[in-house]
Amino acid sequence: MAIYETSLKTREALINAAGELAGEIGFASVSTRAIADLAGENVGSIHYHFGSKDKLFEAVLRTVMQVWKDNPISEMIKKLDIDTPEGQSQAIRAIVFRNINLLFEREQPCWYSRVVFQVMQKKGPLLDIFKKELVTPSHAITKSLLRRINPAIDDKEAFLRVLIMNTPVFFHAERVDFILSELGEDKYRQEYLQKLGDIITLQTQLILGLPPY
Repeated sequence: MAIYETSLKTREALINAAGELAGEIGFASVSTRAIADLAGENVGSIHYHFGSKDKLFEAVLRTVMQVWKDNPISEMIKKLDIDTPEGQSQAIRAIVFRNINLLFEREQPCWYSRVVFQVMQKKGPLLDIFKKELVTPSHAITKSLLRRINPAIDDKEAFLRVLIMNTPVFFHAERVDFILSELGEDKYRQEYLQKLGDIITLQTQLILGLPPY
């Protein structure tokens, strides 16, 4: 048991170190030496536990993705009556605040949100995994909801509306240092995140002709 716990702690330390570095400077700029030094481990431990730096990076991404997979949009809206305007408004709000809560959950490391942005910046295996297992299924459900609200919306417009809903939230992850500097804060306060979600939600509801909720 002690050996297993030690091995698990080593894996977690390497994942956290790689995630922190990748979130700050991008995956392509992170070296195995830098990961090992930050984790307090030797370089060989990366190959022992993950096989390669690329597999470690995949483990970093999957660690971040698991939080989102554990809170799927489908589970959030299945309890709502999305055939009514009120239920549709509730669904829009649920989706917006899901993204905010998962990106800026206070109990998880701040590099989680930064890694999401870094993965989205460069084509490659990590982006392929992210799109296939997380983005595409989530977008499909949201686009289906938008077309249910307004059947005249085609797939491209639905995709555009999803981007408009998501972009302000992800921008806050991408430009966190700049925004916090402008706010004079060291982290996003709950009141600020609530206001962010309220604004995005209301804008989306109004443009879709839904009642504010």
